[in-house]
Amino acid sequence: MKDRWWLLLVGVGVLLIFVVLRAPAAKLVPRLLPASVPVQLSGISGTVWSGQALQLVVEQVTLERVRWRFRPLVLFLGRVEVGLTAQLNEHPVSARAGKGWFSEPYLAAVRGTLPATELLSLAGMNVAQLGGQVEFDLARVEGLQRTFPTVSGSARWAPARVVAPLVLDLGAVQLETRTEAGETRGELNASGGALSFEGEVDLSPDGRYSLQGEVRKQAAVPAAVDDFLATFAEARDGGYRVEWSDQIRF
Repeated sequence: MKDRWWLLLVGVGVLLIFVVLRAPAAKLVPRLLPASVPVQLSGISGTVWSGQALQLVVEQVTLERVRWRFRPLVLFLGRVEVGLTAQLNEHPVSARAGKGWFSEPYLAAVRGTLPATELLSLAGMNVAQLGGQVEFDLARVEGLQRTFPTVSGSARWAPARVVAPLVLDLGAVQLETRTEAGETRGELNASGGALSFEGEVDLSPDGRYSLQGEVRKQAAVPAAVDDFLATFAEARDGGYRVEWSDQIRF
């Protein structure tokens, strides 16, 4: 008799999950979004299992033509997760979004390619006009309720070029990051251009960041580049020692 009750409860649970997943997305999805993450959705259609939204806004980032599909097998790992595809500034991006039963929301496998200047603008850092594309592959993004979440993954900028206020070829720039002690830490390298760089970066959840490393000239550069480097870096052994820290503010 006990075994029969157990099977009945499992059956009822499966039925309830099926009903929820087949429910109209427009009515249920806004209620399922974590209150700790400031997300706004508009133009919702489809179901919780498979649906779409015309627009999704998270902080200063706007995604359009968002589509999602529920990933049922992840339930056996103690998480709820959906696969996402969308357009960011007319460029395709994809990710997985989820939440553990007893953990905070997260993003995983965040992939896409954006023009470098557009990415700089999204970060609120319109200090230069850049050329080339940034390809990103982020394994994990956590702490979405904070201003700056922690990020583990990689990004590659190539061909890396500064177009204005001066012209400078940087070759290829590679950033590899990881999460340590609640912060994003990583290695930044540039090679194949007029300047080479090897250094480390740190970004805290409140926007404080630091950059430390060595810059070396591999070819002739405009005098303005030397003047610029001299304002925040120390000339040493034919190169420049960079120790720069500040805070990103929107």
